[in-house]
Amino acid sequence: MKFYRNPHPFKVISFDLDDTLYDNRDVIRRAVSRFVQYTQTLTQCPTFKTEWLAWKDRIAQENPLLSEDVTEWRKEALRQFLHAQNKSAVEIDRTLSLAMNEFLHWRHQIDLPQETFRILNELKNRYKLSVITNGNVAPSRIGLSQFDLVLRGGEHGRAKPHKDLFLQTADYFNVSPQEILHVGDHLTTDVQGAIQAGCQAVWINLSDNQIADFTTATLLPTLEINHLTELLLL
Repeated sequence: MKFYRNPHPFKVISFDLDDTLYDNRDVIRRAVSRFVQYTQTLTQCPTFKTEWLAWKDRIAQENPLLSEDVTEWRKEALRQFLHAQNKSAVEIDRTLSLAMNEFLHWRHQIDLPQETFRILNELKNRYKLSVITNGNVAPSRIGLSQFDLVLRGGEHGRAKPHKDLFLQTADYFNVSPQEILHVGDHLTTDVQGAIQAGCQAVWINLSDNQIADFTTATLLPTLEINHLTELLLL
C-alpha cells in the first residue's frame, strides 16, 4: 500500500468492475468471439466482423456520446450493418435481439474469485458499497449482491472520467464527494475521474509497472494497492 495524498474519512466505497474485481481480458475476448461467430451465422455474411467493426468506428466518430454506452454502441453498429444489408425491419429487430442476448450471455460468464466475495462482504459491514463502471456487466448476474447502487456509463450518465457518475453517487448516499473512495485499475477513467470529481481514489495496480511508467496518467491517486485484500486494512 502506497499513499500519494493525505487520506480523509470516507463512508462509501465505489468500485470499477472489469479488471478490478476480476480479470476481464479473457471474458471480453470470448464474448466478442462468440458474438461474431453467432451473428455471422445468423446473417450469413462472411465479412460481418470487418463490416461491423467499421460501423463501430464510424459511430464513435459521429456520435461519441452514444459510444459511451458500450451496449447501445454495439447494438447501433449492428443495426446500421443490417440496414446496409437491406434487411427488413422485422429481420433487424429479430437479429438485434438474438445477437445481443448471445453477447450478454457470454459477457456474464465470469469466474469470480471467492476471495472477492469475502472482501466485499467484510467491507459491506463497514461502508456503503456501489459500482461505477463503463462496462455492461450487471453485478447481480454474476452473483454480486453487495452493492447499494450500480451506475453504468452511457446508460446512467456520462462515462468515466467525466464526473457525472461520481457526483450521482454522492447525491444518492447524501455524502460529499470526498467521502467516496473509488477503487479502479485505470489511471485515467478511474483515478483521474474520481479525483477531478472531488472523490478519493484507490489505484489497484495489477501490473509490474510503477505509476511513473504510465505516461497518460495526469493525476495521482490517493493510494495504490496491489490486491483487493489491502482495502481491509484501511
